[in-house]
Amino acid sequence: MNRDRSADARAHGGGHGEAACRDCGSWAVTADGFCGACGLRQPGGDEHAEAQLVVDGRPALGAGISDPGLRRVHNEDAFALAALPRGACAVVCDGVATAPGSREAARAAAQTASGVLLDRIGAGADPDEATRQAVRRAGEAVAALSGGMGGAGGGPGPACTFVSAVVAAGRVTVGWLGDSRAYWLSAADSYPLTTDDSWAVQAVARGEATAAAARADRRAHMLTAWLGADAGAFDAHLAAFEPDGPGLVLVCSDGLWNDLPDAAALASVALGGPDGEAREDGPLGAARRLVRAALDAGGHDNVTVVVIEFPPPDPTREPGR
Repeated sequence: MNRDRSADARAHGGGHGEAACRDCGSWAVTADGFCGACGLRQPGGDEHAEAQLVVDGRPALGAGISDPGLRRVHNEDAFALAALPRGACAVVCDGVATAPGSREAARAAAQTASGVLLDRIGAGADPDEATRQAVRRAGEAVAALSGGMGGAGGGPGPACTFVSAVVAAGRVTVGWLGDSRAYWLSAADSYPLTTDDSWAVQAVARGEATAAAARADRRAHMLTAWLGADAGAFDAHLAAFEPDGPGLVLVCSDGLWNDLPDAAALASVALGGPDGEAREDGPLGAARRLVRAALDAGGHDNVTVVVIEFPPPDPTREPGR
């Protein structure tokens, strides 16, 4: 079975207080949440989230932002970020738009997997095995939501994609299912660390279509692997490497890479920022620039970005030094 995630799921949010339009800046936002100037419906109060991971006042280990984008009211992405003894871990999940309960699925998977990674690696487990356990437990958490929301023989149930990164002890370990991605971004070199579980990728691999033709096909984003009660048996993909210099590990939903797929372009945004603009340093500054770039490119989907600095700040360094 394939999951078609190309449909544009729309929903209605709750009330909105007095605020400027998040797209055009106009203050002509009506009581029902529409901008009187540009017509954009504003997201609800819990649709945008930011988090920065700071331990004992030392430089930030990482930061994450999730935003509904400019075309959808509800945010069906989720992320989790946690500090490890010698680094950090992150999880990003993207709810499948055509499945019921996709928002709940993404949140359950991200929170469950983050907890497993934190517990297992904190107890000394190998990052590869901890990642496998995290994906398996996340899948179980999503499958458990199927009762009352479809699935388990009653139609499609809650489903989401999954990508995680463990950045610790000089090594980066990535696990994934679906089309949420991880990238290595640096001044020297930048490239994706994951390969999408999608119709387009499989069609190219089988020699059935060129990359350009596959991307243009209406089936391009159809998932071939995901978390959910109807996902069947799965093995998470794993990748690990040891960077030979400083950089950023980026994990994100397709709301970012659909509009900015090139790793070099992502690195330019994350590491630099537009000419003439004051540059906010650290992982939070990089995450904000990436989300802003996705919104400037159209904001067609929910966009979630988590950035972890490599190498992680020295835990023995005095705060402020």
